[in-house]
Amino acid sequence: MIRLLHLSDVHFGAVDDRLLPPLLALARDLRPDVTVISGDLTQRARPGQFVEARAFIDRLPGPVLVVPGNHDMPLGNLALRLLAPFARYRRTIGPQLEPTLTLPGAVIQGVNTANPLVWKSGRLTRHSADRLTRTFAAAPKEAMRIAILHHAPIPAADGTPADMANPAGVLGTLAQAGCDIVLSGHTHMPHAGFAETAAGVLFLQVGTAISTRLKTDTNDFALIEIAPGNVTRHAWLARQGHGFAPEPVTRFLKVASGWQTVAAP
Repeated sequence: MIRLLHLSDVHFGAVDDRLLPPLLALARDLRPDVTVISGDLTQRARPGQFVEARAFIDRLPGPVLVVPGNHDMPLGNLALRLLAPFARYRRTIGPQLEPTLTLPGAVIQGVNTANPLVWKSGRLTRHSADRLTRTFAAAPKEAMRIAILHHAPIPAADGTPADMANPAGVLGTLAQAGCDIVLSGHTHMPHAGFAETAAGVLFLQVGTAISTRLKTDTNDFALIEIAPGNVTRHAWLARQGHGFAPEPVTRFLKVASGWQTVAAP
Protein backbone atom coordinates (compact mmCIF):
# COMPACT_ATOMS: atom_id res chain seq x y z
CA MET A 1 0.00 0.00 0.00
CA ILE A 2 1.17 3.53 -0.83
CA ARG A 3 0.48 6.41 1.54
CA LEU A 4 0.33 9.71 -0.35
CA LEU A 5 -0.02 13.10 1.32
CA HIS A 6 -1.89 15.50 -0.98
CA LEU A 7 -1.57 19.27 -0.46
CA SER A 8 -2.48 22.08 -2.82
CA ASP A 9 -2.79 25.85 -3.19
CA VAL A 10 -0.54 26.78 -0.28
CA HIS A 11 -0.19 30.34 -1.68
CA PHE A 12 2.84 31.66 0.16
CA GLY A 13 2.22 35.38 0.38
CA ALA A 14 -1.32 34.68 1.65
CA VAL A 15 -0.75 32.07 4.37
CA ASP A 16 -2.45 31.56 7.72
CA ASP A 17 0.73 31.18 9.79
CA ARG A 18 -1.18 29.48 12.61
CA LEU A 19 -1.63 26.41 10.39
CA LEU A 20 2.01 25.86 9.47
CA PRO A 21 3.23 24.19 12.69
CA PRO A 22 0.29 21.76 13.04
CA LEU A 23 0.39 20.85 9.36
CA LEU A 24 4.12 20.11 9.39
CA ALA A 25 3.85 18.14 12.63
CA LEU A 26 0.94 16.09 11.32
CA ALA A 27 2.67 15.49 7.98
CA ARG A 28 5.64 13.98 9.82
CA ASP A 29 3.38 11.89 12.06
CA LEU A 30 1.44 10.49 9.08
CA ARG A 31 4.69 9.22 7.52
CA PRO A 32 3.60 9.23 3.87
CA ASP A 33 5.62 7.46 1.20
CA VAL A 34 5.35 10.58 -0.96
CA THR A 35 4.04 14.12 -0.58
CA VAL A 36 2.35 15.83 -3.54
CA ILE A 37 1.63 19.55 -3.96
CA SER A 38 -0.68 20.18 -6.92
CA GLY A 39 0.21 23.77 -7.72
CA ASP A 40 -0.13 27.38 -6.58
CA LEU A 41 2.83 27.43 -4.24
CA THR A 42 2.79 31.24 -4.27
CA GLN A 43 0.27 34.06 -4.35
CA ARG A 44 1.99 36.29 -6.91
CA ALA A 45 5.11 34.36 -8.04
CA ARG A 46 7.43 36.79 -6.25
CA PRO A 47 10.98 35.67 -5.42
CA GLY A 48 10.46 35.89 -1.66
CA GLN A 49 7.28 33.83 -1.88
CA PHE A 50 9.12 31.09 -3.75
CA VAL A 51 11.84 31.13 -1.07
CA GLU A 52 9.17 30.60 1.60
CA ALA A 53 7.60 27.80 -0.46
CA ARG A 54 10.99 26.12 -0.90
CA ALA A 55 11.61 26.21 2.85
CA PHE A 56 8.17 24.66 3.41
CA ILE A 57 8.84 21.87 0.90
CA ASP A 58 12.17 21.11 2.56
CA ARG A 59 10.34 20.42 5.85
CA LEU A 60 7.83 17.99 4.35
CA PRO A 61 8.30 14.22 4.45
CA GLY A 62 9.78 13.15 1.16
CA PRO A 63 10.07 12.52 -1.58
CA VAL A 64 8.02 15.60 -2.53
CA LEU A 65 6.53 15.91 -6.03
CA VAL A 66 5.39 19.40 -7.07
CA VAL A 67 3.75 20.92 -10.16
CA PRO A 68 3.15 24.64 -10.80
CA GLY A 69 -0.21 26.39 -10.81
CA ASN A 70 -1.49 29.53 -12.48
CA HIS A 71 -0.39 31.67 -9.49
CA ASP A 72 3.20 30.49 -9.96
CA MET A 73 3.65 32.69 -13.05
CA PRO A 74 4.23 36.47 -12.78
CA LEU A 75 1.06 38.52 -13.14
CA GLY A 76 2.34 42.09 -13.49
CA ASN A 77 5.56 41.45 -15.42
CA LEU A 78 4.14 40.73 -18.87
CA ALA A 79 7.51 40.24 -20.58
CA LEU A 80 8.64 37.68 -18.03
CA ARG A 81 5.27 35.95 -18.11
CA LEU A 82 5.41 35.51 -21.90
CA LEU A 83 9.13 34.81 -22.34
CA ALA A 84 10.05 32.90 -19.18
CA PRO A 85 6.90 32.30 -17.13
CA PHE A 86 8.44 29.60 -14.92
CA ALA A 87 11.94 31.05 -14.51
CA ARG A 88 11.44 31.91 -10.85
CA TYR A 89 9.76 28.57 -10.17
CA ARG A 90 12.60 26.63 -11.81
CA ARG A 91 15.26 28.64 -10.00
CA THR A 92 13.82 28.06 -6.52
CA ILE A 93 11.53 25.02 -6.58
CA GLY A 94 13.34 22.93 -9.18
CA PRO A 95 13.94 22.60 -12.92
CA GLN A 96 11.26 19.96 -13.51
CA LEU A 97 7.76 21.24 -14.26
CA GLU A 98 6.46 17.72 -14.89
CA PRO A 99 8.33 15.40 -12.53
CA THR A 100 7.91 11.63 -12.55
CA LEU A 101 8.13 9.32 -9.57
CA THR A 102 8.01 5.53 -9.59
CA LEU A 103 7.06 3.64 -6.44
CA PRO A 104 6.39 -0.07 -5.90
CA GLY A 105 2.90 -0.50 -7.33
CA ALA A 106 2.47 3.01 -8.76
CA VAL A 107 3.85 5.57 -11.17
CA ILE A 108 3.14 9.27 -10.60
CA GLN A 109 3.39 11.79 -13.43
CA GLY A 110 3.24 15.53 -12.88
CA VAL A 111 1.48 17.56 -15.56
CA ASN A 112 1.89 21.32 -15.95
CA THR A 113 -1.55 22.75 -16.80
CA ALA A 114 -0.68 26.42 -16.12
CA ASN A 115 -1.18 28.55 -19.24
CA PRO A 116 0.95 31.74 -19.54
CA LEU A 117 -1.40 33.16 -22.18
CA VAL A 118 -4.32 33.49 -19.76
CA TRP A 119 -4.51 34.31 -16.08
CA LYS A 120 -6.62 31.63 -14.51
CA SER A 121 -7.72 28.69 -16.64
CA GLY A 122 -5.57 25.70 -17.54
CA ARG A 123 -4.67 23.64 -20.57
CA LEU A 124 -3.16 20.31 -21.49
CA THR A 125 -0.56 20.76 -24.21
CA ARG A 126 0.26 18.09 -26.76
CA HIS A 127 3.75 17.84 -25.30
CA SER A 128 2.37 17.16 -21.81
CA ALA A 129 -0.17 14.68 -23.14
CA ASP A 130 2.53 12.79 -25.00
CA ARG A 131 4.78 12.69 -21.91
CA LEU A 132 1.90 11.37 -19.79
CA THR A 133 1.06 8.70 -22.35
CA ARG A 134 4.68 7.54 -22.64
CA THR A 135 5.16 7.36 -18.88
CA PHE A 136 2.03 5.32 -18.32
CA ALA A 137 2.71 3.06 -21.31
CA ALA A 138 6.14 2.18 -19.88
CA ALA A 139 4.79 1.36 -16.40
CA PRO A 140 4.18 -2.21 -15.28
CA LYS A 141 0.69 -3.46 -16.02
CA GLU A 142 -0.23 -3.78 -12.34
CA ALA A 143 1.00 -0.28 -11.40
CA MET A 144 -1.53 2.35 -10.40
CA ARG A 145 -1.18 5.28 -12.80
CA ILE A 146 -1.52 8.64 -11.05
CA ALA A 147 -1.46 12.08 -12.69
CA ILE A 148 -0.90 15.33 -10.77
CA LEU A 149 -2.57 18.39 -12.35
CA HIS A 150 -3.29 21.82 -10.92
CA HIS A 151 -6.49 22.18 -12.98
CA ALA A 152 -8.96 19.30 -13.30
CA PRO A 153 -11.14 18.67 -16.37
CA ILE A 154 -14.26 18.07 -14.26
CA PRO A 155 -16.63 20.52 -12.50
CA ALA A 156 -15.75 21.81 -9.05
CA ALA A 157 -17.54 20.68 -5.91
CA ASP A 158 -20.11 23.47 -6.29
CA GLY A 159 -20.85 22.57 -9.92
CA THR A 160 -18.73 25.33 -11.48
CA PRO A 161 -17.60 24.09 -14.92
CA ALA A 162 -14.04 22.87 -15.31
CA ASP A 163 -11.64 25.81 -15.55
CA MET A 164 -9.69 24.18 -18.34
CA ALA A 165 -9.58 24.41 -22.12
CA ASN A 166 -11.28 21.50 -23.91
CA PRO A 167 -12.10 19.47 -20.80
CA ALA A 168 -13.73 16.72 -22.85
CA GLY A 169 -10.54 16.30 -24.85
CA VAL A 170 -8.46 16.21 -21.67
CA LEU A 171 -10.74 13.53 -20.22
CA GLY A 172 -10.27 11.49 -23.38
CA THR A 173 -6.50 11.83 -23.21
CA LEU A 174 -6.41 10.73 -19.58
CA ALA A 175 -8.62 7.74 -20.26
CA GLN A 176 -6.67 6.67 -23.36
CA ALA A 177 -3.39 6.96 -21.45
CA GLY A 178 -4.72 4.52 -18.87
CA CYS A 179 -4.79 7.01 -16.00
CA ASP A 180 -6.33 5.62 -12.80
CA ILE A 181 -6.24 8.64 -10.49
CA VAL A 182 -5.96 12.41 -10.98
CA LEU A 183 -4.96 14.56 -8.01
CA SER A 184 -5.59 18.28 -8.39
CA GLY A 185 -6.41 21.57 -6.68
CA HIS A 186 -7.15 25.08 -8.04
CA THR A 187 -10.78 25.33 -6.94
CA HIS A 188 -10.01 25.66 -3.20
CA MET A 189 -12.81 23.16 -2.62
CA PRO A 190 -12.25 19.50 -1.74
CA HIS A 191 -14.05 17.13 -4.07
CA ALA A 192 -14.09 13.54 -5.28
CA GLY A 193 -15.70 12.76 -8.60
CA PHE A 194 -15.95 10.66 -11.71
CA ALA A 195 -16.64 11.41 -15.36
CA GLU A 196 -18.92 9.35 -17.58
CA THR A 197 -16.55 9.78 -20.51
CA ALA A 198 -13.57 8.63 -18.43
CA ALA A 199 -15.12 6.14 -16.04
CA GLY A 200 -11.79 4.52 -15.28
CA VAL A 201 -10.38 7.74 -13.79
CA LEU A 202 -10.90 8.80 -10.17
CA PHE A 203 -10.60 12.56 -9.60
CA LEU A 204 -9.55 13.67 -6.11
CA GLN A 205 -9.28 17.38 -5.36
CA VAL A 206 -8.19 19.12 -2.17
CA GLY A 207 -8.77 22.75 -1.28
CA THR A 208 -6.14 25.01 0.19
CA ALA A 209 -3.99 23.57 2.95
CA ILE A 210 -2.77 26.77 4.66
CA SER A 211 -3.89 29.81 2.63
CA THR A 212 -6.26 32.53 3.78
CA ARG A 213 -7.89 32.40 0.33
CA LEU A 214 -10.78 30.18 1.39
CA LYS A 215 -13.80 29.29 -0.72
CA THR A 216 -15.22 27.06 1.99
CA ASP A 217 -15.13 27.57 5.75
CA THR A 218 -12.04 25.46 6.21
CA ASN A 219 -8.53 24.61 5.09
CA ASP A 220 -7.92 21.00 4.18
CA PHE A 221 -5.58 18.34 2.88
CA ALA A 222 -5.79 14.59 2.39
CA LEU A 223 -3.89 11.41 3.09
CA ILE A 224 -4.59 8.89 0.33
CA GLU A 225 -3.91 5.19 0.77
CA ILE A 226 -3.54 3.38 -2.54
CA ALA A 227 -3.70 -0.39 -2.91
CA PRO A 228 -4.42 -2.58 -5.96
CA GLY A 229 -7.97 -1.82 -7.04
CA ASN A 230 -8.91 0.42 -4.13
CA VAL A 231 -8.24 3.86 -2.69
CA THR A 232 -8.95 5.20 0.79
CA ARG A 233 -9.08 8.96 1.30
CA HIS A 234 -8.56 10.46 4.75
CA ALA A 235 -9.53 14.14 4.79
CA TRP A 236 -8.12 16.52 7.41
CA LEU A 237 -9.87 19.84 8.07
CA ALA A 238 -8.98 22.95 10.08
CA ARG A 239 -11.43 25.64 11.10
CA GLN A 240 -10.68 29.16 12.32
CA GLY A 241 -6.95 28.63 12.22
CA HIS A 242 -6.85 25.73 14.65
CA GLY A 243 -5.05 22.42 14.17
CA PHE A 244 -6.28 19.83 11.72
CA ALA A 245 -8.78 17.13 12.66
CA PRO A 246 -9.71 13.99 10.70
CA GLU A 247 -13.01 13.71 8.85
CA PRO A 248 -14.88 10.48 7.98
CA VAL A 249 -12.97 8.23 5.60
CA THR A 250 -14.06 7.74 1.97
CA ARG A 251 -13.21 4.54 0.13
CA PHE A 252 -13.25 3.88 -3.62
CA LEU A 253 -13.20 0.52 -5.35
CA LYS A 254 -12.23 -0.03 -8.98
CA VAL A 255 -14.52 -2.48 -10.77
CA ALA A 256 -14.96 -3.46 -14.41
CA SER A 257 -17.18 -0.44 -15.13
CA GLY A 258 -14.90 2.07 -13.39
CA TRP A 259 -14.64 3.50 -9.89
CA GLN A 260 -17.38 3.42 -7.28
CA THR A 261 -17.68 4.76 -3.75
CA VAL A 262 -18.06 2.09 -1.11
CA ALA A 263 -18.71 2.15 2.62
CA ALA A 264 -15.51 2.53 4.59
CA PRO A 265 -14.74 -0.29 7.04
